[in-house]
Parts: sequence; structure tokens; C-alpha cells
Amino acid sequence: MKNKTIYFTIILLLISCTENKKKDLKPKVKPLEEIAMQHVKSKLGISNSEKFSMKIYKEHLDGDDKIDAIITVNRLELAYEKAANSNKTAKFAEIGFVGNFNYIFFYDGGLNQISPSSVIPSSAFGELKIDFKNITSAAYKDVLIDFKLLNSSFKDYFTIINHSPVEIFQWENYRNIGKDSTSALYFEYDEGTVGLARDILIYEGKIDNLSELKDIYKFNAKISKLEKGKLLHRFMYFENEGKYYTKK
Repeated sequence: MKNKTIYFTIILLLISCTENKKKDLKPKVKPLEEIAMQHVKSKLGISNSEKFSMKIYKEHLDGDDKIDAIITVNRLELAYEKAANSNKTAKFAEIGFVGNFNYIFFYDGGLNQISPSSVIPSSAFGELKIDFKNITSAAYKDVLIDFKLLNSSFKDYFTIINHSPVEIFQWENYRNIGKDSTSALYFEYDEGTVGLARDILIYEGKIDNLSELKDIYKFNAKISKLEKGKLLHRFMYFENEGKYYTKK
């Protein structure tokens, strides 16, 4: 009986050791922040010495049940460097270092992989502002990106197609901020006219927090619809074209 007990103990120890070895062989899953940092630096050719900003915004962005993410990158230091090398630093500063210095990447939670970069030509002084809304589908959200050009702001709409972000619409948020000619637009969303995707309605708007304006590139405008603001445009999504259009 004693020999049987020793025998079974040895077997249990062997099984335990085998299971531990199998656990050790499983690849460790790296956190998204680490994966994103490596991917971004590799794809954009960013050196270890360059300072840049990277932010991650998580949301459900496609048809599976996994959480995805949008990764934004701002390369202001590179903008300074390029301006200095061109001997036109003052001119570039005057126009807000406009160029290819803001990027987005899409992290697919189902595939655990990151897409190639999508550049958002804009001012390097203004980092991209990310929002999510149910536009083309009620099951998952689309990506809304606000960016700055001089003293104006624009909104880019992206949806995920074949594991990559695709632009489907772009329009102005406001223009000439800080001047007498400042104007703003207000966005609403309505039931789709030609399909399941929601229509985009654009009204006359106003900026409610202009008194807070100090830096046009860091200013976060709060826009509301004018009390008697008229509907300026109704845009409809045509799925076969993958774009929003309005009737002439």
C-alpha cells in the first residue's frame, strides 16, 4: 500500500511539472501601450531620441465583440526640426506648423494587430481630438476626429472597413476664431434617408465659450445650435460609394 502511495505521488508530481512547463511555453501577452509604442516608432521611423505624443482611445469599432482602439500620434518636435532645417521657422510658426505631423492608427482587438498609419494633415500645435458615435451602425461606433488648421477647426469621420480606418466625411467645425468674422456649425444626426447609416445634419451654430480663448490650437470649442439657426446641409451615406453626399 505504501509503495502505491509513493507511485501515485510521483505521477502527480510529473503531471504538475508538465503542466507548469506548458504554462511557461505560452507567449506572454504584451499590454497594448507597449505594442502600440513599438509599432508607431517602427512605422513612422521615430528615433529613440525624438519626443512625441501618443494617446490611446478604446472603443468597440467593428462587428466583433472585442474592444478596439484608436491611437493618435503628434510629432511637434519633428515639425520644429523641419522648420529649422528649412530656414523658414518664423513662417512655419505663423501658419501653425501645418503638415503631416498628426497620425492615427487602428488597433483591432479581434486580430490583436495595428493598422498602417493614416495621416491627418493639420497643425502640429493642435493634437487630434477623438470622439466616438454610432453613425453607420447601431452595433458599433465610428471615429470622429477634430483637427486644427490655422484659426479654423475641422471634423473627420472614419469608419472601420477591412480592419482599417476609412474616411467617409469631412466638414468644418468653425472658422476665423478670434476674429469678427468667426462662424461655427452645429452637427446633428437623424434616421438614415437612403440606408441604415444616420444622416448628418449641419446647422448654423455659435461658440458658447469664446471668453475662454487663449490659445487657438488648444482651445476646446463648445458649440450649440443657434436658436433660429437654419438647416444648412443634410448629408446621406451611400454605402456603395463609402461616402456621404448631399442633394444638389
